[in-house]
Amino acid sequence: MKALQLLLCLIVFLLLFSCSEYGKKLQYDKTEVYYTDLVEKEEAEKLGDFLVSSKFAGENEKSVQLSKNKENNHYPFRMVTTTDAAESETYEAIFKMYAQQLSDSVFNKQPLDFHVCDNTFQTLKVITFK
Repeated sequence: MKALQLLLCLIVFLLLFSCSEYGKKLQYDKTEVYYTDLVEKEEAEKLGDFLVSSKFAGENEKSVQLSKNKENNHYPFRMVTTTDAAESETYEAIFKMYAQQLSDSVFNKQPLDFHVCDNTFQTLKVITFK
């Protein structure tokens, strides 16, 4: 009987913690790719593959999140970074170029808004698709 209770507890634990509040997680090298229920797993996998091929994913730990905005049909791409990067014009230019590259290469030129985020995916700055 105790073995059955332990097994049930383990199953509940796995179900509760298999998805975080950030969405489902895929791992590419040391880069975590989270995706919400508004995005198909295949889209998240395509993003992850691109992050590897573009050398974004590598030896340094990084976290990104992909979702889809139902109102404007844009993909919000959230990336954890620093407050300094959120306030830097140089980084803003880099993020704009990367957003365009992601839109072109991964999402068939669909609009992608780049969200510069803190370590809990709270948006510090949005670079809107143009």
